[in-house]
Amino acid sequence: MFKTAGDAKGVTTLQLARGSISSPSRPTSSLGTTLDRAGFLGSPVPRGTDSGMQILNSIGILELLQQDDRPTFILDVSDAENYTPSGPLQILFANSSLRAHDAILGMVTGKISLESSDKVVTNNFPDFKQWALSFVKNQQQSLDVALPSFLYGGLTWTCRTLRKRLRVFSVSLGSISSTRKELDDSQVLDERIRGPRTNSVFRSSLIGSPEPLDYFGHSQSLMKDTSKTASDSETDSLPPYSEDIKRPMMYYQDPEGSSFDWTRLALTAALPQHIQFARSVDWSCTILGPIESWGYDLRAISNLVMGSPNPAAVYWGDEHIAIYNEAYVTLAGQKHPDLMGQSYKAAWGEIWNEVKDVFSDAMGGKATMKDDDCLFIRRNSFLEETYFSWSFIPLVGEDGSVVGIYNPAFEETRRKIGERRKFDAPFVLLYTVSEDVDSDVGSINSGNPAQAPHCTLAHTLGVPQDHKIAISPLDLKKSNEGFAPYLREALKTDRPVLLTMQAGSLSSELVEGLESRGFGDTCTSAVIIPIHSTGESLSGFLILGINPRRPYDDDYSLFIQLLSRQITTSLTSVVLFEEEIRRAEKAARLAALDRQELSKQLDLRTRQAAESETRFTRLFEFAPVISRHPRATNSAKSWIESISDDDRDAVRDIWKRLIEDKTAVTAEFRFKTPQDRNGTRGSTWVLMSAYPEKEESGDLKSVFGSITNISEQKWAEEFQKRRTEEAIELKRQQENFIDMTSHEMRNPLSAILQCADEISTGLAEFRLDDDESVISEKRSSIIESSIDAAHTISLCAQHQKRIVDDILTLSKLDASLLMVFPIPVQPVGVVQRALKMFETELETNDISLEFRIEKQYIDLGIEWVKLDPSRLLQVLINLMTNAIKFTHSQSKRTITVSIGASLERPRDTDAGVSFFPSRSNRTPLTTDEPDWGNGEKLYLTFMVQDTGRGLDENEKTLLFQRFSQASPRTHVQYGGSGLGLFISRQLSELQGGEIGVASERGVGSRFAFYVKARRADQASVETPIAAQAISLRRNSSINSMTVENKKSTAGKAVHRSNIPGQSSRRSPALTSIASTASSPDYDTLKVLIVEDNLVNQRVLQKQLRNIGFSTAVANHGGEALQFLKTSRFWNGREGDGDELAIILMDLEMPTMDGLTCAREIRGLEAVGTIVGHVPIIAVTANARLEQIESAKAAGMDDVVSKPFRIPELIPKIEELISKSLTTPIPKVEAVIS
Repeated sequence: MFKTAGDAKGVTTLQLARGSISSPSRPTSSLGTTLDRAGFLGSPVPRGTDSGMQILNSIGILELLQQDDRPTFILDVSDAENYTPSGPLQILFANSSLRAHDAILGMVTGKISLESSDKVVTNNFPDFKQWALSFVKNQQQSLDVALPSFLYGGLTWTCRTLRKRLRVFSVSLGSISSTRKELDDSQVLDERIRGPRTNSVFRSSLIGSPEPLDYFGHSQSLMKDTSKTASDSETDSLPPYSEDIKRPMMYYQDPEGSSFDWTRLALTAALPQHIQFARSVDWSCTILGPIESWGYDLRAISNLVMGSPNPAAVYWGDEHIAIYNEAYVTLAGQKHPDLMGQSYKAAWGEIWNEVKDVFSDAMGGKATMKDDDCLFIRRNSFLEETYFSWSFIPLVGEDGSVVGIYNPAFEETRRKIGERRKFDAPFVLLYTVSEDVDSDVGSINSGNPAQAPHCTLAHTLGVPQDHKIAISPLDLKKSNEGFAPYLREALKTDRPVLLTMQAGSLSSELVEGLESRGFGDTCTSAVIIPIHSTGESLSGFLILGINPRRPYDDDYSLFIQLLSRQITTSLTSVVLFEEEIRRAEKAARLAALDRQELSKQLDLRTRQAAESETRFTRLFEFAPVISRHPRATNSAKSWIESISDDDRDAVRDIWKRLIEDKTAVTAEFRFKTPQDRNGTRGSTWVLMSAYPEKEESGDLKSVFGSITNISEQKWAEEFQKRRTEEAIELKRQQENFIDMTSHEMRNPLSAILQCADEISTGLAEFRLDDDESVISEKRSSIIESSIDAAHTISLCAQHQKRIVDDILTLSKLDASLLMVFPIPVQPVGVVQRALKMFETELETNDISLEFRIEKQYIDLGIEWVKLDPSRLLQVLINLMTNAIKFTHSQSKRTITVSIGASLERPRDTDAGVSFFPSRSNRTPLTTDEPDWGNGEKLYLTFMVQDTGRGLDENEKTLLFQRFSQASPRTHVQYGGSGLGLFISRQLSELQGGEIGVASERGVGSRFAFYVKARRADQASVETPIAAQAISLRRNSSINSMTVENKKSTAGKAVHRSNIPGQSSRRSPALTSIASTASSPDYDTLKVLIVEDNLVNQRVLQKQLRNIGFSTAVANHGGEALQFLKTSRFWNGREGDGDELAIILMDLEMPTMDGLTCAREIRGLEAVGTIVGHVPIIAVTANARLEQIESAKAAGMDDVVSKPFRIPELIPKIEELISKSLTTPIPKVEAVIS
């Protein structure tokens, strides 16, 4: 097992255990009476230690390793990245000695690439990595195994495990004192790495490194030169850097009675770990008996095994009890440490049937040796394919019988697997990329899965023809069959992709039914290899099954890389050779064209040119005349007269530039000749392109040009432009409608919530008050306040209902779901029912109402008719709502409603309005259906006239359109959604009628509409109205009869101002807010409410007074600025001005809106007209985020969105008032010009 003395390779030394001989009985040591087979812990530090031991206990492991001269690093075996095939080791810690030598650090991490000059170190890194990560359970926890030392890069490495997870690796240096200087010199260490290397247990057979020589007849004997002295011989036999490959050892004076027999040595911590482990086995439980009772033969062979540096074991007795040395641990795998002291048959049950005959022969005195024996063993949690060279040598005892078997063994797995690796695949599929002429080669090479190519199955091994993975062709862009998803992943990453069942990336359904070449086991792993030809061009994919009895380790990964390179190199050679052949063939074809062929081609081109000239001439003669300009003698000079007058001057300038500057021109213009398109006449648009041809002298020779008719394109452009503008306008109208609807819905909600709070607060106070005298005083006040609040809630609910009704009606109209259902009704009753709904609102706004029945209606004797009262009522409600809305703010407030009838369709002069014609796309209403009956056909006319502000001619053109109002200020001043009149027009036309308007600015408006109806036969009932109608028919001089006439009580606009002197009370919901120590005294604070909606103004004012605030009101921003001039914020009024604390401001108001007012206030603050900062809270129904941001940008301090409740408003008021009170008002003297 040794080579010649001059050869430095292959020399491995092992120092035998040495110590004092133990007594027959086991001694008790500091390690305890028994030792744990998994690891050997030192005895604990006793209590009561001195200060030196306390310091020693405080020293950490990192501090200790940092001071170690040996290169040392720590590895975390639970780090998943350490198990990546072909990946580097992830070092957790490296001491200063290792970091000082970059070569050693790069060597142990495996970051030296294959292209580096130091291939020896790289090729052996997989062995080192496998040794460093061996005996780890589930890649998480280290087994209780003491790893043997390992020779790597010319250095001997040792390992210790901490807490079954952290492994500490150190360089073992022999003769530490003699090599200390060399360790400090990185150049010497680099030379060691690049120098001669010793053999180790693990080898990478793929690189071609030689196997370690065994002693089965293949080794050379080490011959001593007897002429040399013992010391010379020893010196000559040591290889270079021998101090680096010796195991570390402490030298001391040998005690008397020392021995190398490990079976007799005292069990101490100084013994090697494997010897300690062997001594810790309870041998008394085996047939060998206690170790003290072992005979000479057993002790001798045990020392022989432990002293061997090569893997060796002895199997003693008939049960073949195993005793093995430290080098054998690597071969045993996870069977260690249970293998020690165990029967061979029990430990290696999976191969017992193959080797039991060998054991029988050996016990019969027959030695056996076998090279490269294939054994399937389960040493790493799976059935593994291994190859061993081994010998079974009978051991003869003192009595001449065979007492045991000596078994030296060497693992040859790496070499054998490497030799046949290229034939080791359960299945193989080869896909080629299809050459699609429509595909983008650049996209294929980019690795973009969205533009993945088609693949064709070229060849298979071990795959049945009709198997589910044998799919061809395979569309990588859309298909999910077979390996398509994994091929896309390989295309994206452009590197081999590993698929395993354990990781869930390989489905068992894909490999089900395969032939399972090799050992017949089901394949559990596969790898997909992209194949390239020249450059980055993708040629195909190779799908290779992984041997199920071999792990996919660094060797397997390296084999895949080399296989990929070999295929790429071969394919590139073939592709380049084929391209060279094609280029040669193309050159030969071009050279074969002789002069005769070229002459024929020239003649052909000449004839083609002549024919082209003839065709062009004929085309010019018969081309359609776009301009309709007559062909005459001077037509070339007068053609410009056929151009449209609007474009003629511009064309003259262009033509002048063409003639004088001799530059090419392009222009679009119109001819006078009109273009007829689908019966519509339009301009004839043309595109002119002209190019000047010059003489050699530079003078103009001629002008070439063309005129193209582009009328269709221009019409399309104009049409598209109109559609775009209409879409933009419709979007704007919809956004305005949403804003208006939101505002109109949220405004009443705020009043409803506050009135509800007022009612609940008043009733709660009344219930909690025990004083009878106080109860009687408050009763009438609470009842009156509650009735008023309930009335307000009713008004707000009616307003919201009208908005909702409008929206629902609009949606039904758009969906053509609105139908007319005629029933017998009295038209006068329908009108009175509509007017009844507005009694409260008319009384609140002090508006006079008159309802008249026209003489034509009475003359026809109409009582009962058939029509749809719900549709009629909806139009009347919309018109009444508008009349009240635009009349309540006028000095004269009168609304007149009338009803008339006729047998013919009413004309504009009959109603005094201009009817808007019905739209052509609506089907006319017919009253001939059975539901309408057989009564006489009638036309009923209804009119609503008001004394509002009236409309001008421009405003009247916007009426009756979706989302439109008379002007943009209409919504701000009067509210509404812009749907009422649009819906009224739709409903009027739906009932077979029309709607119209007559209005004058400053006088008022008159809206009238008519609907179709039929007489209905019903029993007449004697009513006051009927009696008046009979009297009117008798008196022909009377034109109409007034049914209702409600006069206004004052005839003046309601004065909106604060009413002082009312008692103030606080809501229980706000008691906690008002009673806090930090809250200001409400009685001394005045709140200015700027609100144009009288309902909201009154409700909010009442709520704030109930809490205790003093309030003032303003109807718009202009009045708010006037009030500020009387407050202490105005410059010069700091001492005698009103104590204004805060402003609650609505945004959308007439005259001056809230945003404008806020900007004015902040502007006056900037110039000093207003002293200090006026707190302003925006109280608005505009709740969109951009609306809130614009309010704050205009100067609002905060925003409260309607609807809101008082407990939500008070904290914001208190916060801003507190900030204002803590900031003293500076005295600013400013002059405003």
